[in-house]
Amino acid sequence: MGDQHALSTIASHCALHLAAAARVLHAAAQLHPQPPLLRHNSSLAWTVAADRSGVTVDIRQLRTILAIAETGSLTRAAELLHVVQPALSRQLRQLEEELGTPLFARNRLGMVLTVPGRRFVDQVRLSLQGLYQAKADIGAAAANLMGSVSIGMLPALATTLAGPLVISLRRQYPDLKVRIATGFTDFLQHSLEHGKLDICLMGDYLQSELLHTSPVFREPLYVVGLPSSGLSPATPVGLADVAKMPLVVPEAESLRNVIDRACTIIGVDLNLVAESDSTAVLLELVERGVGFTILPVMPIASMLKDKRLVGAPIIAPPLRRTVIVGSPVINRNPHTVKALHAELVGLLKPIVTGFADVGVEWLAKES
Repeated sequence: MGDQHALSTIASHCALHLAAAARVLHAAAQLHPQPPLLRHNSSLAWTVAADRSGVTVDIRQLRTILAIAETGSLTRAAELLHVVQPALSRQLRQLEEELGTPLFARNRLGMVLTVPGRRFVDQVRLSLQGLYQAKADIGAAAANLMGSVSIGMLPALATTLAGPLVISLRRQYPDLKVRIATGFTDFLQHSLEHGKLDICLMGDYLQSELLHTSPVFREPLYVVGLPSSGLSPATPVGLADVAKMPLVVPEAESLRNVIDRACTIIGVDLNLVAESDSTAVLLELVERGVGFTILPVMPIASMLKDKRLVGAPIIAPPLRRTVIVGSPVINRNPHTVKALHAELVGLLKPIVTGFADVGVEWLAKES
């Protein structure tokens, strides 16, 4: 009985969007002048009736169309949905045959939406969002989150946040199993897009329509050296001067992109001595006198406070790293992700605002 009620609730959320999807598709393809009819059946499939023949569009097909549209590639879409490419091609071909119009054009750039396909996908996106919201509304009635969830974080954030987060989640949701994964932004983004993570905190990322993202905080990048270097937070250093210093720099793609873009803008090259994907290694090299490094201020704040190392913000142009919270558009459990989003932001705010004196800005909007 409860399952039937849940299905009815989901159907009511999605029916209008799916009807609109079918209507704009047929209008764009000039297949039928009248708006289609929509019927719902107990297998979670919606039937769009045009003329005397029906077209059945199920949730799997909607996800397929959206994944192909977002990635522009059958191969990447198949990886994203964890299906083999021939099966995905077959689903697309069957749907296009049933609809009577191609949704994609195939060219050297990959899979490109046709005009009716683009209009259809706009409504499909709304339809899936409506479905996930309906599922979230149903799940919200339960006081406890269950199952498992995978959370990704930048290594420096995990050191500070992982413990309090797991303790807080265990206290509120004892039946929820939590997995914490750490890595740099390129790894975290790839894991989100391929369904290996449910939510994560990451740095500057490549824009992706596969992800929901929102900024959490922004922090300045510091040039860091030995106490004898004379660097001071009160005396910012221009990037052109930093570029002349012997540098051991991070390999993390998102952080390196911030640095390299700024260097390109002002027309300078870094004086590279060494590179590493480990913050600990970079700091050890600095302590051994190999050179200076460039890092966000929060992970190095304790070392600066203890005077083990000194640092100064970089200006002209100012270098900053923005940390965002991200989750997949095609999400298995939006109710859980929504709760995790609130928990992550709630735990981070008092930590981040404690660094306001060194230029860290809180960006997350109140939910």
